[in-house]
Amino acid sequence: MPGRMPDTVFCGRRNELSRIDARLRRVGHSEPQVVVVDGPAGIGKTSLVRRFVADLGGSARWVLWASGAESEQELPYGVLAQLVAGATDVLDAPLQDLGHCGRAGSPLPDPMTVGSALIDAIGRMQDRSLVVMVIDDMHWADTPSLHALTFALRRLRIDRVLTLLVARDAVDTRLPAGLRRVLAQDGTLRLPLEGLSVDELTELSGELGAAPLSRRVAARLWTHTHGNPLHTRALLDQVPSDVLVASDAALPAPRSYVRLVNDRLADCALPTRQLVGAASVLGLSSPLHLAARVGGVAIPLDALEEAVAAGLLAEDPATDLPRAVFAHPLQQAAVYQRLGPRRRSELHEAAARLADEPAEVLRHRARASVQPDADLADELAEYAAQQAGGGAWSAAAAYLMSAARLSADRTHGEARIAQAVEYLLLAGDFGQAEELTETVRALRRTAQQQYILGHIALAAGRQDEARRALTAAWRSRSADTEPDTVRCIAEQMAGLCLIQSDAHGAVRWARRGLDTGPSGRASFLRDEFAYALALTGQYDEGIKTVADVPEQGPYSGAKALEGLSARGTLRMWNGEYHAACRDLREASAAHRRGGLPGMVVPLLGYLAEAEYRAGRWDDAIAHSTQAVSLAEDTDHLSMLTMTHSLAALPLAGRGDFDAAREHVTTAIGHARLLADANDLAYAMTSLAVLRAAESDHAGVVEALSPLLGQELAHRDAIDEPGVFPWRQLLVEGLVRTDRLREAEELLGRYESLAETRGRWPDMAAAARCRGIVEGARGDTDAADRAFRAGLRHCEQDTDCWERALLHLAYGAFLRRGSKRSAAAVELDLAGAAFTRLGAEPYLEQCRVELAACGRTSARPSGALDTVLTPQELTVGSLAAKGLSNRQIARELVLSIKTIEYHLGHVYAKLGIGSRVGLVVALATPP
Repeated sequence: MPGRMPDTVFCGRRNELSRIDARLRRVGHSEPQVVVVDGPAGIGKTSLVRRFVADLGGSARWVLWASGAESEQELPYGVLAQLVAGATDVLDAPLQDLGHCGRAGSPLPDPMTVGSALIDAIGRMQDRSLVVMVIDDMHWADTPSLHALTFALRRLRIDRVLTLLVARDAVDTRLPAGLRRVLAQDGTLRLPLEGLSVDELTELSGELGAAPLSRRVAARLWTHTHGNPLHTRALLDQVPSDVLVASDAALPAPRSYVRLVNDRLADCALPTRQLVGAASVLGLSSPLHLAARVGGVAIPLDALEEAVAAGLLAEDPATDLPRAVFAHPLQQAAVYQRLGPRRRSELHEAAARLADEPAEVLRHRARASVQPDADLADELAEYAAQQAGGGAWSAAAAYLMSAARLSADRTHGEARIAQAVEYLLLAGDFGQAEELTETVRALRRTAQQQYILGHIALAAGRQDEARRALTAAWRSRSADTEPDTVRCIAEQMAGLCLIQSDAHGAVRWARRGLDTGPSGRASFLRDEFAYALALTGQYDEGIKTVADVPEQGPYSGAKALEGLSARGTLRMWNGEYHAACRDLREASAAHRRGGLPGMVVPLLGYLAEAEYRAGRWDDAIAHSTQAVSLAEDTDHLSMLTMTHSLAALPLAGRGDFDAAREHVTTAIGHARLLADANDLAYAMTSLAVLRAAESDHAGVVEALSPLLGQELAHRDAIDEPGVFPWRQLLVEGLVRTDRLREAEELLGRYESLAETRGRWPDMAAAARCRGIVEGARGDTDAADRAFRAGLRHCEQDTDCWERALLHLAYGAFLRRGSKRSAAAVELDLAGAAFTRLGAEPYLEQCRVELAACGRTSARPSGALDTVLTPQELTVGSLAAKGLSNRQIARELVLSIKTIEYHLGHVYAKLGIGSRVGLVVALATPP
C-alpha cells in the first residue's frame, strides 16, 4: 500500500459526533454547552472537531477557531487573538488589540477585562446565529487566554454558545484550576477518545484510497496500533498490502514512531539495548531471565530498570518472576525493526535453542531462516498436520504457510499454500481465506486449486463463481487426484445445491462424495446427505443416515460430530424441539471447541430457530445475537441473511419492532445480493413475521408473494413443510385481507403435504389455518373441529409457539360466536403463554378479546389514578372513547402537540403501544 495518502480524511466516531450534535441542539434552545475532547496524540481529536464543524453547514454562522502551539505558550493572548480574528465587526477594545500583546512595551490587559469583552462579543454574534468556539490543543494554550476563557465560560447562562475544547488530558494540572472546575462540572460533556474500531479502520483505509481491507487485516491493524488513526495511516502508507495480509509477517511501526523509540534506545547502555532487542524477538511479554539469556545480558535487572525508565519496557508486577513487557505493540515493532536482518536471525536462533515448546522452536527457526530449507519445511508441515488433527485449524494454517515459504520444491510449496487456505476455511476464518484468493489463483491449475477457489467463493456468497470453479475442479480430477480432494469438491457442490434450494441436486452430489469411500478427515457430507433427503420428502431416510450418532456427548473432534448437526435440524423440522435443541447446542459447542469452527454460525442459527419454535425466546435471542455477531466478525457473508432473519423472529414477537426491523432490513439487503431461493425465503418470512406482529396483514401478503412465483429455479426447501413457516402466515394474511379463495387454495396444498409428511407442527398450523378459513366462511362446526384438532397435535409440546397461537385464534373464534365463557378459557391460556414469552403484541390482542368477552382487564383499573396524572387520565379516556387527537385538543382547548405529549406518557406508563391497548387498559368493568 505504499504511496501518498490523502491529507484530509475522516471516518467513524459516529457516536461522538451524535453526542456533540445533541449538545448543539440544546444550544439552539439557549442552553450553553461545553464539550471536552481528550485523548493521546494521533487519536483523531482535531479530525473529529473539524468534521463536526464541517457538517454544521448553515446552522452556525459564527465558528471561532484557535489552536495552541508548544512554541507559542509564552505568547500572551495568542490563542484568544486567533479565536476572535474572524469576528472583527463585533469586536471592541481590548479584543481588537490582542494581537499586539506580545510586543515589547505593549500593555497586557487583565483576563477579567478580556473575558468580559469576549462575553459581549459573543452576545452580539448570537443575534444572528448560534456560536461555536473551538480551542484545539488547549494544553499548549497560553495562560492569559485560558484565564479569560474561563471567566467567560463561567458566566454564560442562556447563551446560544457551544464551546469545544481539545486536549490530551482534560484533568492536566497545568490547566488553570478554574478551568479544570468548569471541565469537571456535571453539565460538561467529556469525550475521551479511544482508538478506532476494527470496522472504522476498514472505513479509514477506503477513505485513504488504499486497497480494501478485510475484517481480519483490519483487526490485525487494530491489535498493532490500538486503533490510533495517525499510526494506522502511517502503516497503510508504509507497508505493502502483502505484508498486511500475511498472518505471520511482523508489522513494522510507523517511521515517525520508530525514530522516537530509536532515540530513546540509543541513549541506553549496551546491556539495556541487548535486553530490549531480545525481548522484541520473544514477543510483547517474556520472562526476564529468558530475554536476558537470548540477548546475552549478565545483569538483567539493571538493564530492565533503565529500559523502564526510558519508557521502552514495563515490568509486570502481577507475576512471581519479573517479565519484560512492551506497553504497546508499536514499541515492540519499532525495536524489532531496528535490529536489522542479521541480528534478528541471530536472536531467533538463540530463542529456538532455549525454547521448550515445539511450536516455539519451529516458529523461531522459521524466522531465523534466510533461504529455503526442505527439512524444516517438512517439519513445519508435519506439525501443521498434527494441529489440524486436533482441530487447531488456524494454527495449522499458519505453520503450513511457513512451510510453503521454506519449501525448496515448487509443487510442494503450492500444495501447502492450497492446504493452508483450506484450513483457514475450516477454521471459519473466511476473511483471511478471501484475502488469499489471488495467491491461490496464481498457483498452477489443478483440481485442488479450483476446489479451493470454489470454496472461497461459496463462503463469500458468490454462488455463480463458486459453481464455475467447483465444476472446473470436478472436471479436472484425474487418477492422481487425492480422494479427499474429490470428496471435498462434491461436499461443496452439495452445499451449494442446498443453499439454492436444489435438494435433489444435493442428494446426487452428496452420494458422489460418499462413494469415494471413508476418509480420515472431517467432512460435512453426511449431514448434507441427511438434509437433502429430508428436503426431498425422504425424512425417514435422512434420519437413518445419522442414526448411529450417539444421543449424548461428549463429542470429541470433528469426525465424531458428523451427522449431529443434521439430526438436530431434522428433529426441529419434525417438532422434536427438546431433542433438537440438545443436539444443536452440543454441536455448536463442540465445533467451537475443536470441530469445524465454520459450522458454528449456522448451528447457532438453527438452535435459535428451534428455541423460537419451542417458546424459549430468551435463549433464542441470545443465540441468534451470537450468530449474527460471529457471522459478521468472521466475514461469513453467506450466513448473514439467515442469522439476521432468525434474530428478528423473537424480537418481532415481543414487540421490539425497531430492533426486529433493523435485522429484517439487513437480511433483505443480503438476500438481494446473494439472490438464492433459501435466502429469499429466510428474509421474506422474517419480514412477514414482523408485519404479522404489527397486525399488518396486507404487508404479510405482500412480503410472502415472491415465494409463490414460478421464476425460482429450485424451491425444494421452500415447498417442504417444516422448513420455512411461510404458508401459515400467508393463509392467515389472505383471510384477513378478504382473499378467501386464494387462502383456501394455498391451504389445501399445505394440508395435503402436512398430512403426507406426518409432522405435528405443520398439521397443527394447518389446522389453525383451517379453523380461521372456516370461521371466515361461516362454517362454525368445521372451524371448531379444526381448532380442536390443532390443539390435540400440540399436546406433544405444550410450551411451543404454535400452541399459543392456536389458543388465541380459537378463543377469538369462540368470542365471535358469542361463546364468551369458552372463549375466555382459551384466551386465558393464550395470555398465560404470551406473558411467559413476553409477546406483548399478542398479549394485547388477548386483552382486547377478553374485554370483548366482558372480562376485566388484567390491569387493576383502580391503580390508574396513581399511575397517570389527572391531565393524562383525561386525555387517555377521551382517546379510548375514539376521539382523534384534533378532537381531544378542541375539547380540552389545548394544542395537538400537547395532546401527543400526554398520550406518549400514557402509553409509556401503561406499557402499551396503540389505542387498541388503551381501550383495554381503561375499560370499565361491567
